[in-house]
Amino acid sequence: MPDIWKRLWYDKAEVEADTVSQVWDTSDSDTPSIATPSLAPAAAPKNIGIFSATAMGVSLMMGSGIFSTPASILGLVGTPSMALILWGLGAVISFGGATAFIELGLTYRRNGGTMRFLAHAFPKPKLMLAYLFSWVMIVCIRPGAIAANGPVIGKYWLYAAGITDSSGWQARAVGFGCITFVTALNIVSAKWSLRLINLLTVVKIVVILVIVITGIIAAAGGIHVAHNDNWSRGFAGTKGDAHAYASALTKVFWAYDGFTNLVYSLGELRRPERNLPWSIGGAVVIVGVLYIMANAAFFIVVPIDVAINSEEILAAEFTFRVFGRSVGQIALPVMIGFSVFGAICAQTYGVSRLLDSANEVGFIPYGRRLCGNHRRLGTPVNSLAAIYALTLLYLLAPPPGKVFDLLVDFVQWSTWLFYGLAAAGAIVLRYTKPHHPLRTFKSFHPLNIMFIAFCVYITVFPFVPPSDGVSDTPYPFYLSPLLGLIATLLGLVPWYFRMAWWPQKTGINLMAWIEDEDAEDTREELDAERHQQERMADSGERGSEDSSGKGEQVETATSDGQAKVEPVIVNQ
Repeated sequence: MPDIWKRLWYDKAEVEADTVSQVWDTSDSDTPSIATPSLAPAAAPKNIGIFSATAMGVSLMMGSGIFSTPASILGLVGTPSMALILWGLGAVISFGGATAFIELGLTYRRNGGTMRFLAHAFPKPKLMLAYLFSWVMIVCIRPGAIAANGPVIGKYWLYAAGITDSSGWQARAVGFGCITFVTALNIVSAKWSLRLINLLTVVKIVVILVIVITGIIAAAGGIHVAHNDNWSRGFAGTKGDAHAYASALTKVFWAYDGFTNLVYSLGELRRPERNLPWSIGGAVVIVGVLYIMANAAFFIVVPIDVAINSEEILAAEFTFRVFGRSVGQIALPVMIGFSVFGAICAQTYGVSRLLDSANEVGFIPYGRRLCGNHRRLGTPVNSLAAIYALTLLYLLAPPPGKVFDLLVDFVQWSTWLFYGLAAAGAIVLRYTKPHHPLRTFKSFHPLNIMFIAFCVYITVFPFVPPSDGVSDTPYPFYLSPLLGLIATLLGLVPWYFRMAWWPQKTGINLMAWIEDEDAEDTREELDAERHQQERMADSGERGSEDSSGKGEQVETATSDGQAKVEPVIVNQ
C-alpha cells in the first residue's frame, strides 16, 4: 500500500517524460520544425504504462461533468428515467468512438492524436481538417473548457461557505484564482504540477465512490432520506423536443469527453498494441458504470424539482440531504471542488503537447518561439501564458447568468464535430490504406457509425429551434453552436496563409511529413521483421553448430569477416 501511494504521489517516470522535451532556440527563423528532422524535438522515452494510461482517461473524464450537468440534463428531458438512459447511451456511444481511436492510435503511434489522424485520413485540401482541428483545440476548445470548469469550483466552495452567488461573479472570481494558481504552478514546476494532478485524481475517485456507495445504501434503506417519486413516475413527464435532447446529449458527452486524452501522448506509451486498447476501453467502461450509478444515487435522494433548480451543485444538495451540514454541506462540496480543480490541472498540464504537436508538423509560424521549454525553468512558459490569456477571455467575457451552459455547448460543438470526422477517418483509412503495417487492431464499424451518427446529431440539431419556439436560456438557442461554427471557420484564414500562400511563396513543402511518417512506419515494421528473422536464424545456426561439434565452430569463427557470414544468416 505505501508503494501504491508513493507512485500516485510522485510518478518519477512522468516527470522525466516532461523534462526531455527539446529546449528550442529563440531565433526568428520560420523554418518549419517538422520538415527538417534535425530540428524536431527529441523523442520522449516510453514511460507510460497501462496503469498511467488508464488513469489519464479516467482522470480527465471525471472532471466537472458528472457534478455539474445531471441537473440540467434532467431539466431538458423531464424525468430521471430518461436521463439515466442518456447516460447509458453516452457510455455505449463513447465506447464506439473509443474503438475508432484505438485503431487510429495503433496505426499512427506518435504524439498529436486527432490532428495526425485527420491529416492521414483527409490530407486534401492541404491538411485543412487537421489544421482546423488544431486551431479550434488550441484557440477555443481547451481554454473554453478550462474557463467552464473554473466557476464550477467556485460554486461548490461558495456553497460550502454558505454563500449564495446569484450573479455568478463570485464563482468566476474563485475560478480566476484557481486558473491563475494552476498556470503559475505549471510555469514554476512540472514536478509539483504532476504531484498535484496525481493527488487530486485520488480525491475525485474517492468522491464519486462515496456518492455511489451512499446511493446504494440509501436505496436499500440503510440511510433515511425523504421519500420522492422520481423513479415511481417512470417516463411520465418525459419531453420529446429534439433540440432539448441535442442539448442534453451535448452535456452528457461533455462528461465523457476525455477518453481521447491518451492519444496525444502515444509516442510515450509502452507496448501500445496491448496497453492502448485496454487503457482507453477500460477507462470508458469504468467511468460509464460510475456515472450511471452516481446519477441513480442523485435521483434516489434529491426530489426532481429540487434537483432541476440546484443546477451545477446537485452533488452538494445530495450530500447535504444524506450527511447533514458538517459533512454534506461543507466537507464533500469542498472535495468535489478539488475534484473539478484536478480537471483544470490536467487540462493545463497537457496543453503544451497540443501546441508542440502542431508546431512539429509546421502549423504554427515562428513556432519555435512559442513552443518549447524555458531554458531555466524547463516548462513551456510561453505556451502556458498564451492559453492563460485565452482562458481569461472565455471566463470573463460572457454576460452574467448561465455562462457554464454557454461555454459547454460552445466548446462541445467543435469537439464532437472533429471526433466524428476522426472516427470517419478510421473507416476511410481501412480502405485507402488496408495493409498499413502497424494496424494491429480493427474497430467494429457498426459501433463507429453509431458514434459518427450521434456526433452529426449533436452538431446539427442544436440549430433546430425548440418545439415551443422559446429558448430556456437568456441567450438565443443557436448562439452556442453558432459560436462554435464561427470559431472553427475562422481557422480558414490562418490555414490559407500558412498552408497555401506560405509554401507557394517559399517553396517549403508542409505536407511532406505525412508521406515520411508512412514510409518510416513501413521501414520500422520491416526492420522489426528482419531483426526477428535474424534472431531466429542466429538461434538456428547456434543449434546446428552445437550438433556438428567443436571443429566446425572453429572453422566458422575463422572465416573471413562479418560481411561473409551475414548473408548466410539472412537467407536461412
